[in-house]
Amino acid sequence: MSNELDDRRGLLFTINGDQEPVYQVMSSAWAQSPNKCSIQDLPLEVQAQITALKANGKPGAFVELVQGDVGVYVIVESNITRLPEAASEDVTLVDPNAQPPGTRVLAPYDIIICTKEGDNYDATHTTQEDDCYVVNCQSWGRFFLPQVQEPEYVTTTKRFLLLLESLHGRNYLSMCPDPVSEVLPPDFGPAVSAIVPINCYVLNLSSFKS
Repeated sequence: MSNELDDRRGLLFTINGDQEPVYQVMSSAWAQSPNKCSIQDLPLEVQAQITALKANGKPGAFVELVQGDVGVYVIVESNITRLPEAASEDVTLVDPNAQPPGTRVLAPYDIIICTKEGDNYDATHTTQEDDCYVVNCQSWGRFFLPQVQEPEYVTTTKRFLLLLESLHGRNYLSMCPDPVSEVLPPDFGPAVSAIVPINCYVLNLSSFKS
C-alpha cells in the first residue's frame, strides 16, 4: 500500500485472542531515551528471563507481578523471525516491592524489549545490542480498521494467528496458555481509526494475566 510506513521495528499486536482492536507502537515511539534502561537495572528475575530467552531462541516470555496476578512481557527483538514461534512457557514471578534500590519499577502491561543494533524508523535514536526499553501501555496506539479498508496483510496475519491458536491451543508469542478476561487501566484511551498501517513485527500477545 502506498500509505504504508516501512517501520520494520514497529510493533503491531493483539491481546487476549481478540481480532479487534489492534495495538500499534511505532519504533520512533518505543526506541527513545526515556524508555531506555540497563539490563542491570531490571529485576534479577527479568534479567534471568532475558538470559534464558537468548539461550533458547524464543521470542518472548510472560513475567508475572505477584500483586494481582498481572504482569509484563519480555521480548528479545533478535529472536523475532518471519515464521511464527511460540513464546517460552516458563512463567517468572517478580515482586516489585522486594527489589533493591535503583531497580527499574515495572507496572502491569509494560512491554520490555531487549534490542538488536539499529536505528528506529525516523533515525532519531539508535539502539545497541542488548539495550533494554520499557514501554508502558499508555504509549500504545489502539486502533481499528473497517473491514473494507483493512490491508490484506493485516487480515491474512490475524487469520493465520487464529489458525495457529486453534491448531495448537496457544497464540503465536502467547505469554500465557489460556486467554482470560482482563481490564485495561482506566486512563487507557478508546480505539480510533488507523490512519497509517505500518510494515512491522506482528505479534499476538495472548494476555497480560496469568
